[in-house]
This record gives sequence, C-alpha cells and structure tokens, in this order.
Amino acid sequence: MSKGYILKGKVVDGSLAAPIERGAVVSEGERIVWVGDEKALPAQYRPGEYELVDLPGRTVMPGIIDAHIHISFGEARSEEELALYTPVEYRTLRAMWNAKKVLQAGVTSAFDAATVNNVAQSVRDAIDADMYDGPRMAVSGRQLTNHQGLEDSFPNEMQFPPGQAAVLVKTRDDLVEAIRYQVKDGVDAIKVSGSNDSLITPDSLDGSAMSYEEYKIIADETHRLGKICTVHARSRDSIKEAAKAGFDVLFHASYIDDEGIELALKNKCLIIPTLPLLVNILEAIESTEGTAGASATSAFRREVDAAIENLPRAYKAGVPLVPGSESGWSPVPYGQWHAREMQIFVDWMGMTPLEAIHAGTLGATRVLKRFGRDVGKLEAGRFADILVVNGDPTKDITLLQKPAKFDWIFKGGAPIDRTPPKPRRQWWYERHKMFLNGVFHYDAASGKGVLKR
Repeated sequence: MSKGYILKGKVVDGSLAAPIERGAVVSEGERIVWVGDEKALPAQYRPGEYELVDLPGRTVMPGIIDAHIHISFGEARSEEELALYTPVEYRTLRAMWNAKKVLQAGVTSAFDAATVNNVAQSVRDAIDADMYDGPRMAVSGRQLTNHQGLEDSFPNEMQFPPGQAAVLVKTRDDLVEAIRYQVKDGVDAIKVSGSNDSLITPDSLDGSAMSYEEYKIIADETHRLGKICTVHARSRDSIKEAAKAGFDVLFHASYIDDEGIELALKNKCLIIPTLPLLVNILEAIESTEGTAGASATSAFRREVDAAIENLPRAYKAGVPLVPGSESGWSPVPYGQWHAREMQIFVDWMGMTPLEAIHAGTLGATRVLKRFGRDVGKLEAGRFADILVVNGDPTKDITLLQKPAKFDWIFKGGAPIDRTPPKPRRQWWYERHKMFLNGVFHYDAASGKGVLKR
C-alpha cells in the first residue's frame, strides 16, 4: 500500500504567487507534506512508495471553495416551494444526496448561507463524521429577518411558515435571543436578511430592512460568541449600514456606492456577489424566448448591470471578492455551476484567471473560520484537498466548470468516488401544484387559446 501520492504538473498553489511550471505536490494520509519544483523533490519521496500521477498538460491546484450554497433548498423553483413543501426529514436525506454532487464538481469546501430547519448543520456533521461524502462545510442557521427582509415574503394574514429558511424577529431582544439560540445549535455563522430581493418585491434596490443600531447589536453579539456575521445586502443602504456595523461578509452588494466601499475597506468586509443566480435566470429567459417564468426580468438586468459597474470599483479599491454559486435554487442546480462566478470575475470584474482562482481557494478561507487554515492552499500541513485538471485554468478559467476535465479530485488525500448518483424520483410533495404557469385566454380572431403570463 502506498504512503500517499506524488502529483506532478503545473502547480497553482491558491495564493497569488506565480505557478510552478513543472512542480510536484506530495501527500501522506490526509495532509500535504511537500510542495515545490519537481527538480527539488526530496529523495525520500520515491515513486515506488508513493503513487505517481504525472500526466502531460495537467494543472495541480487546491479544491474549489464555493462560498455561497444552500444544501437544504433542493433546487426549489420559488419561495413557496422552499417554505411550504417537503417534510424536513426528506429534505435532510435529499440534501445529503446532493452534497456528493457538489463534491464531485471539485468543491472540497463550501459555506452554506442559510438553511431550512437545522438541515445544513446535520449535513455538515454527517460529512465530518465520515458517514457520507460531501465537501467540508461551514454553515449558517436560518437567516434573521424582519417584516422588510427577504424571507418574510408571505401575506401578513398568513402564519410565518415553519419551513422557511429564516427566523422572524420582531424586537431587538429577539435578535439577541435568535443569535444565542443558533450558536447553541452549533452554527458557524449568523446570517441576516438586510434587504429584500427583486424576486420578491420591486422595492429592493433602496433602503435597509434593519437600522444601523440593529445591525450593530447583531454584529457585536455574534462576534462576542466567536462566530462570523454575514448579511444578504443587495441595496445601497443595507450595504452601508451592515459594513459600518462591522459585518464580516456582505452577500451580493450589487448597489454598493463609494461610501459603502469606504466602509467595507475600513471594517475589512468581504463581498460574495453570487451573480450566477441572476445571470442564469436571464440566460434561461433568453434561451426560452421569455417563457422561463421569472417575474422580475427587468430588475434582474438592472442589478446585473449595477454589479458589473460597482463591484469592479470595490475590488480595485481593495475590497476582497470571493465567488459563490447560490446553488440550491433551480437556476443553479447542484454540481453544475460552482465555478461560474470565477469566470464572471474574469469577464466582468477585471481579475486575471490566477486572481479568480485565488479568490475561489485561499481567498475564500475567510468564511471558513473553524477550519480555513487547513484548506485553500497547496502547502505542507494543510489538508490534501486537491484537483488535477486536464488543461490550464490560468489560461482558460472555464475549465473549472467542467468536472469531466478533472483527472483526480482528492479530499483529505483520498480520491473521491466519481460515480454519478443515479437519477432520482421526485415526489409529489416536493413541488407546488400548478395547472398552468399563466392564464389561457381565448383569442377570438384565431379561434385558438393563447397562454399569457
């Protein structure tokens, strides 16, 4: 039995250092033990005792870190489907099944940005206990929302759904209680709904769901308890108030302005745009000639345009950007789009492919407070979470969206099972029921029906 692996190729270590054109990475057990130029490989690492992987034209790099997934969402098509359908027990089993798909896409670590019930914590713990395959995970609990936040999306006369991925807080005491409750449940981070969303309401582009004083209470209590503090903040005001209060992570931040950039720099905030969700919706609408069923197409286009204008200014000013996929919603299914935001960073944010790889590996470890020092970089002592890629992603970043181009995916020094899951049956209780996505009108001129949305 071999002691480990010797992986040779172009080594991209996850930092911004120049790649080693002909390098080697050696692993023993779960850890990396040596990284460097293959000519300097110590004699103790003999191919006879280590399995040698040396293929032409390969790149050796850290596993991808997806900084925004929702493992419990089950590729829901709407807020109603997420909040109202599927028993929690089945949601958990489904989430475990989907976690393997995420790992098979080369994502060896991930941050879950909001969960239904405590599903994400359970998935994380089952993976860490070696019960099931999946990426290493840091998780938020249900995000804290008030009546103006993203997740209070149902009519006031309706009870707040117990299956919603949020906790409804009505007083400042509720905020503190919810944070302490979630920390007791073992979350890695607190997530706050700081703005609404174009999917829910057209008034999401301005204003803030919470006051600065409320953000400050949340940030202070979260940090006192040793957790990181994150916020769903699309609007200008929510970005500024959360950054001013000292939140660690700003999700989206599409409408960030100069004042928000200054506050993010001052308080060392990280931005995770998660644009694949909006971009995929727009592309789906175009590919189906407007029949994809989205309710706010113009708002999505405005936000993507704003992000393309504002986020490069933030990045050039020194605010770190980290990629996230938003996998869990139906426009971003598990296992398929986890590296798309790296391409967006290259195409729209002014990054080089090397900078985008850094953002999606070592740069993303800031959201993994519990274990970030052990992942994200090819460095002796860190976990051997490694990709061997057929090609050079420093020249073609789209390669990282093509898992078939990965010769090997290692997690903790062990090759992962690449056998795709069998297609599964979808049960009636997972989907909302519709007669038609629209109204079927009678057209008197033609004598035929016309579907109108």
